[in-house]
Amino acid sequence: MSGKKRRRPPSSRSSDRAPVRGPERPPRQPFGSALFGGGSSVMPPIGRSLGRGLLAVVGSPVLVGVAVVVPLLAWLVLLALGFEGSPGRLVDVLALPPISTYFDLGTGASLVGVGPAFLVFTAGSIVIRGILFALLTGMIVDRLESGRVGAYGLLRGVRAIPTLLVVQVLSFSLIVAGNIVFPLLGPGIGFLAFVAALVGGLFFLGFAPAAAIRQARGGLESVRRSGRAAMLPGTRHILLCALYFFIALPVVVGLAPGGSQITANPTFAAWIFILAVNVVHLAFMAALAYRWIVVEPNVPEEPVRRRRTQSRAPSARARARR
Repeated sequence: MSGKKRRRPPSSRSSDRAPVRGPERPPRQPFGSALFGGGSSVMPPIGRSLGRGLLAVVGSPVLVGVAVVVPLLAWLVLLALGFEGSPGRLVDVLALPPISTYFDLGTGASLVGVGPAFLVFTAGSIVIRGILFALLTGMIVDRLESGRVGAYGLLRGVRAIPTLLVVQVLSFSLIVAGNIVFPLLGPGIGFLAFVAALVGGLFFLGFAPAAAIRQARGGLESVRRSGRAAMLPGTRHILLCALYFFIALPVVVGLAPGGSQITANPTFAAWIFILAVNVVHLAFMAALAYRWIVVEPNVPEEPVRRRRTQSRAPSARARARR
């Protein structure tokens, strides 16, 4: 043997090799982080959305005029039908569904009771709100896109009436089902479940009007796309919906001048409060429309499918058994 030392071949033991790891997966979060997740998002923040929505409404004399005229007409129609109640109900005349649907059902029960006339009143309110909200959404989207409210916005709103009728019917079905099922859970849990159902209805249906205006799709497809936009990661959309519910029911109803006083002649302070609150309702409607305009290119055409676990590579232990 020569005096030269032979070099050892490199060891083939697995301990000398750096472990090969696959790509790290992000931690799973409920509902794709749509409810509780943070981080970056394609959707604008809540503050910016509300600011753009409020500026779009108060900067348009047409939209402010709607917030003034519609509550006044609604009150005159209710008085003509024989309504005897508090004018404080008018704070939610322009509320978003399903809160506006809840307002209509309560008003109908107070006006005609529960019976065939109540069903007629409910059907009429669904049609009227579907038409009104479609036209309002068309004007708001036109205002956000072009900076003004024109006839083109009204024409686009007319095209979206079927979608708004679908939204109204779904909101009505949600409230009726909640009144049947949730009382079985008891007074406390049942009430919380009913509140969650109203917030959830706005969560999934809130973008459908703007989606119908912008994309001219059918009612069910617009509702599906609204749900997909709401479930995008990091949007904190549930917080916006919960904030709106808190403002639209307990806050404005509790702060309304006159409270539950029954009168046919609301005070001047009551009218100012009613009109201001309905401007806020339109501002939230415009905020949802603005968010949809921003996020629209990122909404998937089809629901995202999860990967099957069978497609994963076999583990080291499974390979050793072969």
